Amino acid sequence: MIKISDISIEKLRNGEFQDELPEFFELESCIEDNRWHSDESVFTHTLKVLEELGILLGTVNDRVSSYLGQTVEIYSRKDLLFLGALFHDIAKAETLTEEEGVTSCPEHEEMGSKKVRRILDRFDLSEEEKTIVTNIVRYHGEIHGILSPENDEIENQLTEFRSRHQEIFTELILLGMSDTFGSQLEDNHPEDYNFRRDSYERIIDNPC
Repeated sequence: MIKISDISIEKLRNGEFQDELPEFFELESCIEDNRWHSDESVFTHTLKVLEELGILLGTVNDRVSSYLGQTVEIYSRKDLLFLGALFHDIAKAETLTEEEGVTSCPEHEEMGSKKVRRILDRFDLSEEEKTIVTNIVRYHGEIHGILSPENDEIENQLTEFRSRHQEIFTELILLGMSDTFGSQLEDNHPEDYNFRRDSYERIIDNPC
């Protein structure tokens, strides 16, 4: 059984765990080209997200840090968030489409939640912990649609989002931030990026 503590960004970058997690390394050949990614593999993007998550977790307030330190059954919420971030785009290879040179991965979250559930059987997780990670993968994309500069209903939708995903709201916000910071949106569309960054920073002060 795989332990979360055995996995690190450096080990993944060096090609370790290819036998244990072949689905993750298949993402090296899945290349995206759109607003968020310029000719970038999902593998490379995911490692950036994990790096940004690590940086972000070093800046959160005591309330968020305490929440993430809570043990679910075997692992802490921080550990499960790491795993959710690792697998958040795991189904992009199966869902990748291209139209006029622009790629998208429709419904990769839903397909990813089904795919990751099978992968999680290789980890020493409880059933509740597997459910938390699966739900992080399944719902991680919703926040990107809400925090759009073109959206006039952000506050109402954010309130509904918080209510619907209360069990993992903090995790989804932290992953959404890391996903954004680990993208190329800042270079491609800086105004959009700055709006999202500022929105996340307001939310993260009181996410729990």
